Amino acid sequence: MAAYRRALMVAAVAAAVLLVPGAPRAEAAARTVTYTVSSQGAVAGNLSEFAAVAAQTFADPRGWNLGGSLALERVSAVSDFSLILASPSVIAAASPSCSAEWSCRVGRNVYINDDRWRLATATWPHGPALYRQYVILHEVGHWLGLGHATCAVAGRMAAVMQQQSKDLQGCRANVWPLIAEREQVGRNMGVGVAWSAIEQKYRAMGQERSVLGAAITWEQPAGGTARYQSFQAGTLHSSTRTGAHETHGDIDRLYRATGGSVGPLGFPVADTKATADGRGRYSSFHGGTITWGPATGIHETHGDIDRVYRATGGSGGPLAYPTGDTTVAGDGVGRFSRFSGSGGGAVFWSPATGAHEIYGPVFARWAEESYERGRLGYPVSGVQVVPGGQRSTFQHGYITYDSTTRQTAVVITG
Repeated sequence: MAAYRRALMVAAVAAAVLLVPGAPRAEAAARTVTYTVSSQGAVAGNLSEFAAVAAQTFADPRGWNLGGSLALERVSAVSDFSLILASPSVIAAASPSCSAEWSCRVGRNVYINDDRWRLATATWPHGPALYRQYVILHEVGHWLGLGHATCAVAGRMAAVMQQQSKDLQGCRANVWPLIAEREQVGRNMGVGVAWSAIEQKYRAMGQERSVLGAAITWEQPAGGTARYQSFQAGTLHSSTRTGAHETHGDIDRLYRATGGSVGPLGFPVADTKATADGRGRYSSFHGGTITWGPATGIHETHGDIDRVYRATGGSGGPLAYPTGDTTVAGDGVGRFSRFSGSGGGAVFWSPATGAHEIYGPVFARWAEESYERGRLGYPVSGVQVVPGGQRSTFQHGYITYDSTTRQTAVVITG
């Protein structure tokens, strides 16, 4: 039974590591580093589990794998370094600079403290499974030529080479190497880094100097091969269909409130941009748009309503800025979004009629008719230019506007 439980634990740990994929691997590593796995002293940790976690950690593109440029390959003998699950007493005797309390690297020997492996530390907030990956990356990082780091600015992600086992120093606990650490290891090992789409985008934006600020989480899964990463002032999202794009500020906060990439908006298809009049901002998504205006605030439009809104010119068209999020219509059947255009406006949708825009004097008159709950029902066309004015057609009639007399008229057809 104990062996069965250990087997289950090994499988669970391996699955947990694989749940969060990194960037696509390079086709072939530019360099291979070899290592052996062993134990020394009386250890309670399971060596098979130890080897499995190490293998998955080394294969993850977010780590010292460098996106696939550097392969860390386990061998049975004659290796570049030795990864050792060791008892505290073994580590204490390995070097005067080592302690029975912590893991330690001595020359080509990378010792992982058995107590820390099983129990993690009081400082670490993410549980033993993620701690095990962190401590392997930290100690192997020493073998790769990196020294210890300190917390540069409180609230940011800690470097993997920070002694997070002892004290976070105000930083956020972090499993994976920071961009600068991966760059340095690449230089040390004479290989490039195959950056993920999110890393490429963040580096191109200027990293911490960008509108996003510093990272506060590592790269996370967002379904399938899609990913996201959170920063102080926004988020980067990546999917094979849409590429990597950012959302920041109020737009990012509303996007996350709607469910982010798993909500009705889906993934962003472009970065946040200025509106046509230069006074607002908007972000386009696979399923909709979030628009902010100085007088209207921030609101989302999605689905067919958003497609009609964009087709009319978005904030630069007659509808102008949204004044509310897409919501359920008064009859409980359809949906609508209201806008700030001259005379007011809206896009209404129902299963029977689809989505259509209505604005200006025609919209004002339809409002007097109690919108979709009145005798006209839902619009079945947008505002159409006709000789002498405008016209909108509804389920049970139409409204005309005479631009000379500035009068509207309602005609009921059925």
